[in-house]
Amino acid sequence: MNFDELSLKYKEKNIVKLSKKLANSFALTRSKDMTNLHDLAFWLYIYDYKDEILNIYNLVNIDIPEKIDFNIWTWILSIWGLQAYIYESEGEISKKDEIVANMKKVYSVPRTKEDTEESTWKFYTRIAGRQTLESVSYVDKIESAIQSRNKSSETAYRFSGLSNMISYGVTGFYPHLVENRDKLEEMIKEYIQYLRS
Repeated sequence: MNFDELSLKYKEKNIVKLSKKLANSFALTRSKDMTNLHDLAFWLYIYDYKDEILNIYNLVNIDIPEKIDFNIWTWILSIWGLQAYIYESEGEISKKDEIVANMKKVYSVPRTKEDTEESTWKFYTRIAGRQTLESVSYVDKIESAIQSRNKSSETAYRFSGLSNMISYGVTGFYPHLVENRDKLEEMIKEYIQYLRS
């Protein structure tokens, strides 16, 4: 993927800034680069440049290692979730399901020698089961930022919340998000509208 070309192709400042950063430094093994790649993918989504996201997904559609470094894989999983969400919205359910199945494999990789895939997955589902739409979308933190008139914090929490709602919501691993899918979709649209302005 040519990030220099991407920085020239679009005018939106977040896309240009992140593309330039990635043109200067990009490695799948550096957390900062993966954070920038994640942010670029979601800003492209916010501005409806979905075709570019498939190119980013293809960069991170890599083999699942025996040991997961979540400083890297948190961002990869989020990009995978975004692409799955796009596939779902386009009616490409088998492609979405394939990505979600791979996400489950990552979440099931044992953390220690004593762990098994089953115990690791069970642990993950317990954590996912405690998450609510309000917690993953940062409703309280956004409200606090609004009350204190901190627009940059509000924007940051909405961006992170959007990423969570999309990448967690598409998986079906989070019961509260599944139960509140209509509200989730409304909030995704609301956050995108805010972030575009």
